[in-house]
Amino acid sequence: VTSDVTWEDSLLVGLEGALLGCAYYLLFCRSCGSAVGFILYSSGSELAHLRDLFCFFKDSIMCYFLKNQMIIEASKVTFPAVTLKK
Repeated sequence: VTSDVTWEDSLLVGLEGALLGCAYYLLFCRSCGSAVGFILYSSGSELAHLRDLFCFFKDSIMCYFLKNQMIIEASKVTFPAVTLKK
């Protein structure tokens, strides 16, 4: 993926929660080894628009604001909803 984020070759299957019945690859931070997101491989129609995209857990990443040079937890940032067409 990058020098900072990697993924394992083995597929995982969601057994509960939002990824129930989905097959996905887990993304890891190379520095600390924490899971930071996933790549959805297969899913039902309700999550089909996320297949093959990098999906990050907001509580596992930090954001850097260029304008004011601040670092902040992504869970504290409001991300506007956009469609994949945009």
